[in-house]
Amino acid sequence: MIIDLPSTTSSAINKRMIEMREQGGANAQGRVLTLVIVTDEDSSEDPIAAANGASFEHPCRVIVIARGSRRGTARMDAQIRVGGDAGASEVIVLRLYGPLADHGAAVVIPLLLADAPIVAWWPGESPEIPAQDPIGALATRRITDSAAVRRPLAALASRRVAYRPGDTDLAWTRLTNWRGLLAAALDQPPHEKIVDVVVSGASDSASAELLAGWLALQLRCPVKRVKVDRAGSGLRSVTLVRRSGEVSLVRPEGSTATLSVTSQPPRQMTLPRRNLRDCIAEELRRLDADDVYSEVLTTGLDLVAKYAAADSGTAAKATARTRASATRRAAAKAAAPKGVVKVPADVATPAARVRAARATGTKAVAEAMTAPDPAPKTKTPAARPVKTAPPAAKAPAAKAPAAKAPAAKARAVKAGAAAAPAAKTRATKAPAATAPAASAPGATRTPAVRSKASDGKSGPSKPRATKAAT
Repeated sequence: MIIDLPSTTSSAINKRMIEMREQGGANAQGRVLTLVIVTDEDSSEDPIAAANGASFEHPCRVIVIARGSRRGTARMDAQIRVGGDAGASEVIVLRLYGPLADHGAAVVIPLLLADAPIVAWWPGESPEIPAQDPIGALATRRITDSAAVRRPLAALASRRVAYRPGDTDLAWTRLTNWRGLLAAALDQPPHEKIVDVVVSGASDSASAELLAGWLALQLRCPVKRVKVDRAGSGLRSVTLVRRSGEVSLVRPEGSTATLSVTSQPPRQMTLPRRNLRDCIAEELRRLDADDVYSEVLTTGLDLVAKYAAADSGTAAKATARTRASATRRAAAKAAAPKGVVKVPADVATPAARVRAARATGTKAVAEAMTAPDPAPKTKTPAARPVKTAPPAAKAPAAKAPAAKAPAAKARAVKAGAAAAPAAKTRATKAPAATAPAASAPGATRTPAVRSKASDGKSGPSKPRATKAAT
């Protein structure tokens, strides 16, 4: 049943709902909470359908603030949905126009259930600080959706700065099945430490960023965020590296994922993309603060950024070394002469020079052909330096006797003086013919030499006799 109330007030809506309850008598009164949905007029039906589906698990009163045009006078059009059009809840749609569009809290307060918790949900654009919003200040839990805005990563960064206990995001809720499968895979042996993690997803996937932060926080190991595929494709795969092998969970396009573990056959399992109804139903199961989401948002994302900065620093150093090497090679190439390349002259044969010239350049062939043949190394004069001694090599030997001449003369004089008495004695005993020759002091040894020659003996004289003669 749908009842329209154009240009109405909050009190008129309450009266109408009491009348419907008295007339119908079938509406249950077991409401557990009040769910306030803040959205635009053009995009209000999908959140209402999700809330109706979640109401079968959590009976509640749903109040939808659909902001219309801010031009014109202040006006509120209401619509009450009960029965089959509201699931297990009752839905009140408030369309606000003019200046009243910015004052949704003023019209919501009279319609809240007494003594029931309040949950605020922004399916699209959300305030910068949800806890300081007039409607967010009334709520115990505040639900946002970073994936529903134009810049999901910027919205996630804003959630980091503005986080208050009780805040949560549907980008985190969509990871519940992924986290459960990964935790179950790591519970199986071998129970080894994870040394590296790679998370692949779309470049604008807020869920991939949160999953990387959760893994970095829980495993305390380097986590690399890889951006693949087109924007809006979501999370693609997770790879956990350990010493014995890898654990990978890959979900391509579709609802079936593959879990692969080293030394085990791959397993196929259902991993569909979670719809809006399932996500909002999960968030309504708890009304306290989500401590795990808080740690991932405030600490885990910082760890991922730290590992990314370390990897980028290493890559930057490698790039700098590569560029420096390329610069040095370019400078060396620019300094080399252009056009003509000279072939080394020590190449053995002309044919070898031609081959070397062809390998280096065409202009070098002419120089290689006209270069003279090098002389053989075995016929050079320097090949036998020992056999050809220069004439000046014996000069020191010729000077040696001249230097010793005075000493030799002195010895000869002394020898002659000492031999004089003996010569005289022999002269007196010899025949008279030899006496005149023995009278000279310098010829004392001459008669003895001649006497030996006369006896028929020939040969060089003794060294002492030769020295004495000299």
